[in-house]
Amino acid sequence: MGKYWVFLITFALPLLTLSSFVMASDDKISRQSLRDLKGIYVSVEKLTPEIEKDGLTSNNIGKDVESMLRKAKIKTLSKGEWFDVTGSPYLYVNANVLKLPDTKEYIYSVNIALKQNVYPVREPIEILGAATWSVGGIIGITPSLDKIRASVREQVGKFIKAYLSVNPS
Repeated sequence: MGKYWVFLITFALPLLTLSSFVMASDDKISRQSLRDLKGIYVSVEKLTPEIEKDGLTSNNIGKDVESMLRKAKIKTLSKGEWFDVTGSPYLYVNANVLKLPDTKEYIYSVNIALKQNVYPVREPIEILGAATWSVGGIIGITPSLDKIRASVREQVGKFIKAYLSVNPS
């Protein structure tokens, strides 16, 4: 049991720390950065080969996200289209997943951010891929990769709700 907790603390704490400082937020002001987007490219962070071998793939997560966006009538962009859209907005999906060797459970964190190119008012230079809206920091332990996939979908649902709040049909 001691090795289990050492492993958890060694890997869970860095995941928690990482997720807390890279995130913007989901509030009234950050939601304004979602207004009038002409479409969104979906970028899913790669998973480790071990996790993909176990059945959770970046490709499946990307398909889930794109399907949810289309159902909500949010246009998804191909990589080619993405470069031509003002601000080059993309939904960045990051599921950090590690398999615990002793228990075969998975420890994970999920972060979702809308990133786009922005120009600060004080200095009109372009900043590429700035996170202007985000949710996440979800951390858990589960024996089921489906639960991790469901956590990603839940966070994407929050994005859709935020997007639709400033882009009513």
